[in-house]
Amino acid sequence: MDETVQTFNRVLCFAGISFFSKTNQSSKRWFLFQILNFIYGFVTVIFSSAFVIVNFNNMLLCIQGACIWTTGVIMCTSLGLCLFFKRKFQIFLNEMVFKDSVLDMPLIVHVLESNNSGRLKDLRDLVLESEKKFFRFSRILLKTYIVIGVVCVTLYLCCAIYQMITSNDNTLRLLAFEMWFPWSLENFKVYVATFIFQAYSSYLCCIANPGLQSIIILLVSQTIRQLTIITFILENLNELSIELTDNKENWQYCCTDILSQCFKRYVKIKRFINHLNAVCQPFYLTLILVAMMLVGMCSVKIAVSNKFSADTMKYYVHNLYFILTVLMICVLGQQVENECEKLELAITEKWYLFDKKHKTGILIFKMAVNKGMPMYIFGSTRISLPTFTWFIKTGMSFFTLVMSVLEG
Repeated sequence: MDETVQTFNRVLCFAGISFFSKTNQSSKRWFLFQILNFIYGFVTVIFSSAFVIVNFNNMLLCIQGACIWTTGVIMCTSLGLCLFFKRKFQIFLNEMVFKDSVLDMPLIVHVLESNNSGRLKDLRDLVLESEKKFFRFSRILLKTYIVIGVVCVTLYLCCAIYQMITSNDNTLRLLAFEMWFPWSLENFKVYVATFIFQAYSSYLCCIANPGLQSIIILLVSQTIRQLTIITFILENLNELSIELTDNKENWQYCCTDILSQCFKRYVKIKRFINHLNAVCQPFYLTLILVAMMLVGMCSVKIAVSNKFSADTMKYYVHNLYFILTVLMICVLGQQVENECEKLELAITEKWYLFDKKHKTGILIFKMAVNKGMPMYIFGSTRISLPTFTWFIKTGMSFFTLVMSVLEG
């Protein structure tokens, strides 16, 4: 866990986001830096939007600028959510990351403190190994996002520099990103300052976009982990109770107590995921809609360009990055639904073995789980694998529409 927290802290501190810092969470300097980065991201969106509007009649230039605009919109949204919901994200991390909240269950505490065999040992191994697995997964995924983002940004920067060096026109001013600026670039010093502005903006995208997404993945992964643990407990409820009591006559009372613990934990998990969804819905909506446009426009740019030129490579990587981003969010949403379905089946497994009081508890638990805890975009659209399929189909429809306009 410590390695994952350190990795997140080192990456996010470049954007002024201090959620994972144990000493600077409330630092005014980091907060001011975070505000400045948000303003910087907002200005980037303004400049890229102006470029798209100014070049609206030139379809190819408009598409190139729109690829930057869409990325800037997601960056600005990510920085804005981290800024305006800073306190809530700190609460989420304190609840699910810095402290293992599954330890609120007395059964888990007892299992971890004891040297048991049988199903109790299996439960202990599941708790410990799943924690390592999900933290390692989040850490690797963050690094993967950063690497792909840096490669994409470097291609944008290097292609512009390469074209400027190899061009015979000394007055040509090629920039990394298509943006409109309210100042002339004839002066070389102004050009250099503008290029640095774009370079900083691009690398800020490499931190903000994957940073927020990785935080969400880390929090939802912990939710999935706890659902998996509760499901295992309920699937092996009678065996665990017999091993705990060493008395087959009292195992029923132990079963009812464990069921109560699982129910309380489930209610807290559901409340947590609902609060997380409420905060992250603007990000989900922006990501899917904007990424859908970006995938279509990058595909158009690839279709009308030399497929293996250095300039086209950046669009391949840009496209891949956002497809992977949307896919991961949809996979997480689908996994939460799958775990809820498994939990619902586990609750009623071998229900006939228990007494009347326990059966009443099972009915109440099943009613609570029946609705699940789906991740929603605004309205009733669930984030799941069918959503990803819709995202790809709509992106390709947008690609077909733009290509028909260009060919016509």
